[in-house]
Amino acid sequence: MQRDEGWKTVLAVVYAIICLVDFVVMPVAITAAKGAGLKEFIATELRTFDPAIQLQLLQVISRDYSPFTLQGAGVFHLAFGALLTGSALSKSKPEEK
Repeated sequence: MQRDEGWKTVLAVVYAIICLVDFVVMPVAITAAKGAGLKEFIATELRTFDPAIQLQLLQVISRDYSPFTLQGAGVFHLAFGALLTGSALSKSKPEEK
């Protein structure tokens, strides 16, 4: 590996870490955090609110996790895909002297 080729490996590792966190770690963490005190809140505190506010709270609580990298029509993944493809194609070309 040449000295200036290290950024391609770093790029691939960073992209893999971002995807892992956005698609695996965050949904699990948010689901676990919601489940921890959610039953107690619904059983005790939710009844004290006005019915219209109860409905709004339940809609917010039941909302699913939306990955940050998919917002904006997935342009983040298109950009990383272009960078990774360009680096892969440039690796396969034989060097000209």
